[in-house]
Amino acid sequence: MKNIVIIATLAVAFYSCGGSEESKTVAGNYGNTEWKTDAAITGDALMKELEGKDSVYATFAGTVSAACQAKGCWMTMDVAGNEMFVKFKDYGFFVPKNSADHDAILHGWAYQDTVSVKDRIEYAKDANASEEEIAAITEPEIKLTFMAEGVVMK
Repeated sequence: MKNIVIIATLAVAFYSCGGSEESKTVAGNYGNTEWKTDAAITGDALMKELEGKDSVYATFAGTVSAACQAKGCWMTMDVAGNEMFVKFKDYGFFVPKNSADHDAILHGWAYQDTVSVKDRIEYAKDANASEEEIAAITEPEIKLTFMAEGVVMK
């Protein structure tokens, strides 16, 4: 009986040392990060680069607003007052689900994209939106989008 109590106590202690998903650090490299982070431009500079163009290949630095709560397969960032939706090239990597409010440097393509109603609903579900918020999605939306080849989380 004494051995069972000791084993159970040790099991609980080891389990608690792992920490929760929310407490784990987000700092790290995700995807292809073989580029220079010091070349990153600001949100204002990115918006200026996009003026009159379909797309811009850039390295951009900003703060993550939200991340997919299902598996970290997308995130949003504020870019000069515009919400930018960030996807990851070929879904080849994901970021931590607790990336919100962390600084990140992204490398890839910025462009305007039309997001279908079906995709908007799926993204809303991933973000744990309420049934009312999901029901209010009835039209496609043109959205500032970034297809990241790699992300460096600070």
